[in-house]
Amino acid sequence: MPDYVVENINGEKVNHLALDSEVQNTIRRFITRQMARIMLLLLDHTMTNKEIAERMNLTSSALSNILQRMKKCEVELLSIEKKDKYVMYSLTSVAHLYTEMNLVLKDKKDLKLIQINETETVELTGCRNALVGLKERLGEDWDVEFPRRCFLFYENGQRDEMPEADTFFEKVEDLIRKEQLEQLEILLNELENETCRKSYLRYIEKYISIRKLCSLDAENWKIAYRFIDDIFCGDEICISYDFLANSGDLSKEEIIKMVKSFSEIIKQSQKEGLSKKGFLDVWEKYFHPHEKLAYFIAEKYRNSYCN
Repeated sequence: MPDYVVENINGEKVNHLALDSEVQNTIRRFITRQMARIMLLLLDHTMTNKEIAERMNLTSSALSNILQRMKKCEVELLSIEKKDKYVMYSLTSVAHLYTEMNLVLKDKKDLKLIQINETETVELTGCRNALVGLKERLGEDWDVEFPRRCFLFYENGQRDEMPEADTFFEKVEDLIRKEQLEQLEILLNELENETCRKSYLRYIEKYISIRKLCSLDAENWKIAYRFIDDIFCGDEICISYDFLANSGDLSKEEIIKMVKSFSEIIKQSQKEGLSKKGFLDVWEKYFHPHEKLAYFIAEKYRNSYCN
């Protein structure tokens, strides 16, 4: 590793020793291609989220999802400062040094992504390994048995009969909770059989839809709570104009999927005759690590649904 000091746009200086191999590996395993693009944009620049979104050709909602995931890295990547009504983003000194050393080819004028492991996050690797184990267990009966295992796990709540299936489904749920939706898409393509893929997607759609609400909550918690109230309080499934007017870049299709997902979980809560703790447990597993939304639902509505 070269011996030099980097000064970022905020005037912070960091020696290369702050970026040891363990820190580099942590960042390399964590960041996706989109995250790396943001880091390159912020190299020696401070930008608003609107400016970043325009440069990357992303909606503000899509960018918000990426920025929220970047904040969860064990190594702090983003320096955030409020200036008037704007939120300004720049790189931390360590992220700046990592970008200089790993994402820029110094002998060329153009920037180029290198050493970016956009498909092999730890979670995706775990899902792949679990998928291999499940395929080996099901063997030639895969095309028939996989949809059946989906039904048993998600509709009947059946556990422990086939550990390989439990492990795979649980690891994919973890992938979704950590908002690695790009990696999920790669994994779904590896299911190969179209019927199996569609069957499975139908069951995990509600996990994906709830991630949309979690992202909205990070931007505007009042609107996220309003959506919850609309779903639980309406005699029919309907959404208030207030929510639609303030739902950011969520498309009509995404909102419809969110409504359907919530309705399915509500029906599940009614059907199972849950205790108050059981009601919270059902919602918590979907919202982790945004448990405050699950607590809001439980505190406000579980008396109506529990024994």
